[in-house]
Amino acid sequence: MRTIHCLSLALVLASACKTAEFVPDASRKSRRFELSYAATLDEVPAGAKEVRLWLPLATTTTDQLVDDVRITCEWPYEIHELGGGTGKVLCVTSPGKPIRVETRAAVTRYETTGGGEASSEELAEALGADALIPLDGKVASIAAGVELSSDTRKAAMALYSHTLERMRYDKPEGQPWGRGDAEWACDARFGNCTDFHSYFMGLARTKGIPARFEMGFSVPTGAEDVLPIKGYHCWAFFWQDGAGWVPVDISEADKAPEKSDYFFGTLDEHRVTLSGGRDVELTPRPKKGALNFFVYPYAEADGVELSKIVRTVEARPLATPVEGKR
Repeated sequence: MRTIHCLSLALVLASACKTAEFVPDASRKSRRFELSYAATLDEVPAGAKEVRLWLPLATTTTDQLVDDVRITCEWPYEIHELGGGTGKVLCVTSPGKPIRVETRAAVTRYETTGGGEASSEELAEALGADALIPLDGKVASIAAGVELSSDTRKAAMALYSHTLERMRYDKPEGQPWGRGDAEWACDARFGNCTDFHSYFMGLARTKGIPARFEMGFSVPTGAEDVLPIKGYHCWAFFWQDGAGWVPVDISEADKAPEKSDYFFGTLDEHRVTLSGGRDVELTPRPKKGALNFFVYPYAEADGVELSKIVRTVEARPLATPVEGKR
């Protein structure tokens, strides 16, 4: 298996995409852990000439510091910036052979109340439609019936409360939840985090409030040496002049109503961000084209999608958090 040294990898990542500035500050709650993300593709079609596997990479943002990154894989790989979103993608290419790749990184994650800056182009993009977040039809019809204050924060709070009242966190077998389909959520009125936040973003954008999306994992708490991570988690941000990007985690608020005030405007430190955006473009571009969102590995053999990818995501607690802030 081929391993790239953490120092050289840091230089590659810095050149692959923009990283956020990190400034010491001990006032924010934080936790430090090693994130391990492995993907294994054992079943490859006979006669395949080229197999590719794409995997998201955790990177430094305004709310997390990522260091000591290591990648283990026997095949060549490239690191690129995501198109149509934020974050980095690792692409492994084999000559028709099975692929196993593992990434490890030390992550210091901070509680955040948001902030940051945005260009006019970024704000315009955060007001636009995505494939599964249209700004007409059912989304527009519901938004038209919600009267809002001219104050952005009060308006966003009203949409947050509306989403909590209308949606419920539920993942029944056989139902198409989890796609982040805002139109579907209008009728279904249940789903997981992607459905909650897509519905919220659709309403916000329709009302002229820029909103965006992040994908990652909730990181379990506990004293165990290894903390298995079963599935993804996502959350959203809306833009408020003078305050920057304000976070919301509406699905967590639905699961823990006693924390609904907290999750409007605050994200806890028990998570890690892997990517942001919808209709995400990977590099090299897969035959499928843009992905709805990107948090799990994706693979193709000669341009044909392969679905039998085994993923393992784990966190290991690390001592002595690094002091930092956005």
